[in-house]
Amino acid sequence: MLAFNPNPWLALVVGSCLIASCSASGPPAAPTQDTPAAAFDTFMPPNVQLPVAVTAGTCPATVDLWELGLGFEGGADHTVAIDFPAIATGPTEILHSEERRIIYVAPLQDEFAACVGTADSEALIMYSFHFGNGKVHFDLDLTEGNGSHTIRYADLSVNRPYVYWRAEE
Repeated sequence: MLAFNPNPWLALVVGSCLIASCSASGPPAAPTQDTPAAAFDTFMPPNVQLPVAVTAGTCPATVDLWELGLGFEGGADHTVAIDFPAIATGPTEILHSEERRIIYVAPLQDEFAACVGTADSEALIMYSFHFGNGKVHFDLDLTEGNGSHTIRYADLSVNRPYVYWRAEE
């Protein structure tokens, strides 16, 4: 049998650190630079790759993203982050935002500037990418399908779009 013997000093130190690190008086301030910091390697590679269907020009072979789903009775919470730094340059912007749909846009890297194409998946129909006019658009569309689907949070992290959304019956 595994026994847990808490160390009161360790609990005091860890608790103090957590309180100190969480005691900010609001959300972090937006970066003051016009161009955000460059992205760097992540702790784990993207777990989803969508192939790009090329209509014209030179396009990336795939669009990579991280997709995490956490199920619960009657639904699931999803988090998606797009690896835009692999194919685009900053700054990434939110072009359009609604309760059940959001579109991000970013300028493509020079080698892909003439790309015209799309990337999507039958299994992940809510995610689609469109390439053209030197830009890539990421469209998360939750307006189709059964049940309730809502975007709970959306933002950018080092030019990587990320969205936390929920699907419920």
